[in-house]
Amino acid sequence: MRGLLDFFKSMYVVTIALTLALSAIASYNSRVFPASFAIAVAACCILDLLAMKLFVKKGLKFPYSGCISGIIIGSLAPIDAPIAAILTGALVAVVSKHLVKLKSRHVFNPATLGLLVSLSAFRLGDVWWAASQTGDLPGIIVPLSLFLAIANYRAGKLMVSLPFLGVVSILYFATGAIEFSGFSSLAVLISSLPYYFAFIMLSEPKTSPNMPKEQIVFGITVALAYTALEVSGVTFPFFIALLAGNLAYALYRNSLFSAKQARANAPQ
Repeated sequence: MRGLLDFFKSMYVVTIALTLALSAIASYNSRVFPASFAIAVAACCILDLLAMKLFVKKGLKFPYSGCISGIIIGSLAPIDAPIAAILTGALVAVVSKHLVKLKSRHVFNPATLGLLVSLSAFRLGDVWWAASQTGDLPGIIVPLSLFLAIANYRAGKLMVSLPFLGVVSILYFATGAIEFSGFSSLAVLISSLPYYFAFIMLSEPKTSPNMPKEQIVFGITVALAYTALEVSGVTFPFFIALLAGNLAYALYRNSLFSAKQARANAPQ
């Protein structure tokens, strides 16, 4: 049992394992080999290794973060997306992680920024094929998402994803996205919630808060922003809401750091 919990302690490892499982299931059901998915993972890993060599200048290690970015880009972009679009997304993701920083911490969720730039540039839509195309295996996303929730808990990020999902649930009914009609509507809600986004993208370790109160505010804020964008018909509401939340949190974190420095430098 202890070994199992140690496995779940690494959000990176569990995320890679479960997103690969979702992608394999979706690919099998659609009977299409996801070449763009493989290219995205390979490109992000290679670019991340090169960036670590150039900017970090430390010994090379497996690029967990780059691998996850590639999985997200490959599983949300169209399965037949042009190679140029996938490579653009990978490049933007890796460059943003290593160069777009405040106080040595990157600002934006790399894969989300890469997707927004590449899909917009090539006029493609976000398909989320690996998170929805389960074919003859209904309900597979929900049990897999429960494992992601355990990973979130072990990584100390559960207070980001759960408030987000709770607020989105309420707003789905409030906006009429799901019509409330008793137990059946709850079943529809459970199968419709954006688990992939909440447990993988929203709670990305480097761009989401660590303190519980900040996590709750972050999750709720992104949920409200997403719903407002969705209702307004804005393209890529998930991406824009998350990136706006990333920027707001980075600026808040920077202001706290500056205030702490000012107090430390103040004459006694």
